[in-house]
Amino acid sequence: MTLILLIIGLLIIAGLAVYAWKLTRQVKQAEQQAQQQQQDEEAAAAHNLRQKQLELVTDIRFVARSVIAQQCEITEGVLRIHYLISGLDPDAWQLPELKTLRTHHDQTREMPILDAYKQLPKKEQFKLDKQRWTLEQQHKEAIEKELNWLVNYSFPQVTLLQ
Repeated sequence: MTLILLIIGLLIIAGLAVYAWKLTRQVKQAEQQAQQQQQDEEAAAAHNLRQKQLELVTDIRFVARSVIAQQCEITEGVLRIHYLISGLDPDAWQLPELKTLRTHHDQTREMPILDAYKQLPKKEQFKLDKQRWTLEQQHKEAIEKELNWLVNYSFPQVTLLQ
């Protein structure tokens, strides 16, 4: 009788050991799946960020070329480029190679646009247009030089682009 109880006890222990081993395997598989899923999500996020950065660089270069080709007004181009660079690499806006762009931006960023511009009296619109055209003529040569530089700039601080 003791032998039977001993065998039954050993069978119970063996059954529990097998059950514990199966649970351990399931936990390890779940951990591996979770780790793989996290790696996949991180890779996807990095890919999406890289794509967004590439889009911003493409847009910056497109606007710069449009201003150089006189397909876009200087002020509009400068405002757009400032917005795009701020979304990609805000430190790049402070580069000495973009000094005139910054100056022009600082002098025009408060000018009303779209509906705010349309709501102004015609005399005020004319005054702002004259001010803007004067600034564009003063900065045109330097801005075009800076835009030509910007078209070829690789944004080295944006690590996912590299």
